[in-house]
Amino acid sequence: MNIRKAGMPATFTTRFFRHAFLVFALVATARASALYSQAMELVAARRYPEARDILLQVVAAEPQNAPAWYQLGIIWAKRHDDAAMQEAMKCLARAVDLEPHNAKYLGDYGGVSLEVAGRTRSITAAFRGRDALEKAVALNPNDLDAREGLFQYYTRAPFFAGGSSGKAAVELAEITRLAPDRGTVLAILTKANARDYAGAFKLCDDVLRREPSNYTALYQYGRTASVSGQNLSRGLECLQKSLTLKQPGPAAPTHSNAWYRIGDIQQKLGHKDEARAAYEAALKLDPANRQASTALDKLRRATAKP
Repeated sequence: MNIRKAGMPATFTTRFFRHAFLVFALVATARASALYSQAMELVAARRYPEARDILLQVVAAEPQNAPAWYQLGIIWAKRHDDAAMQEAMKCLARAVDLEPHNAKYLGDYGGVSLEVAGRTRSITAAFRGRDALEKAVALNPNDLDAREGLFQYYTRAPFFAGGSSGKAAVELAEITRLAPDRGTVLAILTKANARDYAGAFKLCDDVLRREPSNYTALYQYGRTASVSGQNLSRGLECLQKSLTLKQPGPAAPTHSNAWYRIGDIQQKLGHKDEARAAYEAALKLDPANRQASTALDKLRRATAKP
């Protein structure tokens, strides 16, 4: 039916289509909202692939939906492989573009970007990650995860890329002020890197006496044992216990890292079969774990029959 020919005035025609468009938009928004709620229920149930598929529908219907982009990025990051981490970074970047003053979005985008930088040696990703974390801290000075990410960046990055022992010390001091145990745990890494292994073990033990299930202290005790060749049995126990706990934040060592350290300790103990199994477990969780891949290749060559 031609509305004009039916005698309807132009103003009525305009109002009709505006009303129809508004109704359509409201229906689409309601559907997207229902899908988002459904996706969050699946996330709570840890049914991540199903949640991801639904969130893809949400962002297709509502490209400006920042929470959906954020949740989609977090779900991609849980897979940990290279392709998934790239997708996670893109989705989180989109969430940050839509809500540039959301400290949580900035913090997680920064953490994922630094992980991608570590895998790909991308200076661009490293700078973007650092900048996002700095903005997150500026917006929320109490964001311990973002501060820890910055501490790790300033500690590990070369001078030309913004590495700075002074800036790392500032972040460590703030973390220690806000959360003394967490700051102490991060100080462990500094001591271990300086080969003060006795000091590193003592700091770990101090934290674990107060908090036996402190993930980072357990991991760092195991890492220090792996690096130093000292206290191997105790280090193995700590790493095995860390695998029963949830990774506390995107900047924290992953379970793949823990399995790699377990493999290294098992190899130092002369348990080659157990070491091989641990390296394989690390690569199953994260095929891009270069340390585990290199160690497994060396172990296979060393044990290969002539």
